[in-house]
Amino acid sequence: MYRPTINRVGVTQALCLPLLLIWIPAAVWALDTDREQPIQITADIAIRDEAAGETRYEGNVVLIQGSLKITADTLSVLHESSDADRIIAIGKPARLIQQPAPEQTPVDASALRIEYIRSKDLVRLLEDARIAQNGSTLSGDQIDYLVSQRSVRAAGTTGSD
Repeated sequence: MYRPTINRVGVTQALCLPLLLIWIPAAVWALDTDREQPIQITADIAIRDEAAGETRYEGNVVLIQGSLKITADTLSVLHESSDADRIIAIGKPARLIQQPAPEQTPVDASALRIEYIRSKDLVRLLEDARIAQNGSTLSGDQIDYLVSQRSVRAAGTTGSD
């Protein structure tokens, strides 16, 4: 397994662009131009495991593409072929901020785990999930955003008060 140590100057297009450029969910509350922007990832460590089909970034991870910014403790890109099938950001919490349109305020989403599942065109926020915009907040144990349908579904557990 190749295990490069990356300083805080960061991992940029050289390591991650071929894997991620097409697959980051730019339609997730996004400006139309975000998908066209280069991706930059900074992390303390990057690990590429060809056998497992995973590239993992660890420590102070920041991913930026256009107006999209994801911060996390770890970010994993999983792929079965040359396509990224799943992107997982984990943190305390992991955070996703993105500008939906030039005239709108950014969407601020956070959860302990944020997943992008390409086959389902789904962004899933898990555990202490929260989305905030324009003073409105939606929270739950799980929040799903169906990218192609631009719909949000939140679920929570009932308390025993």
